[in-house]
This record gives sequence, structure tokens and C-alpha cells, in this order.
Amino acid sequence: MLHLGSIRGTTIDVDANFLILVALFVVLNYRADLGIQYALLWIPILFLSVLIHELAHAAMIGIFGFGSSQVVLTGMGGVTYNRRRAKPWQDMLISLAGPFSSFGLAYLCLRIAFAVPAVHSDAFLSAFLPYMFLANKWWGMFNLIPVAPLDGGHAVREFFGIFLRDRIAFVAYVWVAMIAGGAIAVWFFLTRSFFIAFYIAWFVYMAFEQWRHFRRYGTPGD
Repeated sequence: MLHLGSIRGTTIDVDANFLILVALFVVLNYRADLGIQYALLWIPILFLSVLIHELAHAAMIGIFGFGSSQVVLTGMGGVTYNRRRAKPWQDMLISLAGPFSSFGLAYLCLRIAFAVPAVHSDAFLSAFLPYMFLANKWWGMFNLIPVAPLDGGHAVREFFGIFLRDRIAFVAYVWVAMIAGGAIAVWFFLTRSFFIAFYIAWFVYMAFEQWRHFRRYGTPGD
């Protein structure tokens, strides 16, 4: 674990698996005709995108008065740790803060690309901003898929928790996760995005195992 520092009490650490993820993106995006420099753009893109996404979670946690957090960049993206006793609506907003910060960053990149003419004459920015826009647009959308551990799954469960008892909220969430998550996994499979389809299918399987645990023991298998 590499410790990078802290921002207003929230610590930032990088797991070795995140470095593997970054290396994988560089290798997969390398093209001999473009050169290694364009593939290396994914190093700052991934680092900034995931870090800002997680810091948005931490910022919302701080706004609600739950203190500082620990942000860890991992091979799955990132995780924000914080021990809190939040109400469901607070946890829902904390979960949604990450994806919407990604959309905000994507929009900012788009605005800069159109509003600053100098961008188009700069080789680095003319390549960096489109990649940054696409990365954050898709990262935000991916995280809104309604199956845990993605932010969308947590947000759906907490949304039901606002109106329903915890057990019923869990049942409602897990069925949304299995049906919607399963359909999205199939869609990615049919569009030949096999890696993403596998990831989502695995999350759906985890939701199914939680449901089996609930049926057997009467408590959510978190």
C-alpha cells in the first residue's frame, strides 16, 4: 500500500492492484502507429478520474458531519472507507456523489475543449481531454448500474430504505440488482464487451448469493 498523503484529514492510499490496472490500460491502448505517449495518457487519466470520484464520496461524507475518510485506489477502481451511522437518504446521496462528480468532470473537459481554442494546437491537451471526457462519462454510467458494490447498487438499496424496513428494502434491492444487472450484463455480452459483461455478471451472482443467504438465515448476506 502506497500512502500519497491527505486532504483535509482524508487519507489517500494506492493499492498495488491499482498499478496493475493502470498498466493493463496502457498495454491495451498501445498502438504502434500512434506511439507509446498516447497510451501513457491513461496513467494521469485513471489516477485523476478515480481519485476525484472517491474524493466526491469523501466530501459528501464530510458535509454530513461524519468526519474524515480513507480513500484507497484499487484494482476495482476505488473505495472510500468511513465509519458512520448515516440515515438511508444520506447514504444514498453519498453513493451518488461519485458518479455525478464523474459526469461533472466529463462536462468540464468538454467545455474546455470547445471554449479554449489553444487546446487544439496543443498535442497533449487535444489527446488528453477527449480521453478524459470518455473515461469519466463511462465511469459515471458504469457506477450507476444498480448492483453492489457499484454506487448504483448502494443508492438503490438506500432509496428503498427511506420508505421501507431494512429487510424489505434489501429484498427490493436484490431483485432490482438481479433483474436489471442481469439484463445489462447480457447487453454487454451481446455487444462483445466480454470483460465488462463478466464483471457485472459476477456482481449479479454476488447479489444472488446474498438472496440465498437471506432465504436461509433471514438476514441480508452482506
